[in-house]
Amino acid sequence: MPINPYLVFNGNTREALTFYTEVFQEEMPEIMEFGPGPGPDGQPYPPEHQTLILHAQLIVHGTRLMFSDAMPQNPVTFGQNITLALHLADVELLHETFARLAEGGKIIMPIQKTFWSEAYG
Repeated sequence: MPINPYLVFNGNTREALTFYTEVFQEEMPEIMEFGPGPGPDGQPYPPEHQTLILHAQLIVHGTRLMFSDAMPQNPVTFGQNITLALHLADVELLHETFARLAEGGKIIMPIQKTFWSEAYG
């Protein structure tokens, strides 16, 4: 059974999904919003929470990435404890994808040949 990364954001999941669909040249996935459905207390979500994303998933090179907004009263704290590795046989596509990810990002290690990979960054 695969392990699927689940990325949780503080109200900006839609923005993250847009970014990843552009980087990986995928279509925007179906999005399930919190909507007027029952919240944890059985009552409808407040109007300002109804457009938050409850769940979305994006398949990137065969890997399912899942996305959600955190409950506003329980925001997530972002850290440096999660990384995602993109393994592609097509080195040219890997370089193109790295360049798109690098736009507006922080490059920790430029993409380069290493003893374990033709292209790693």
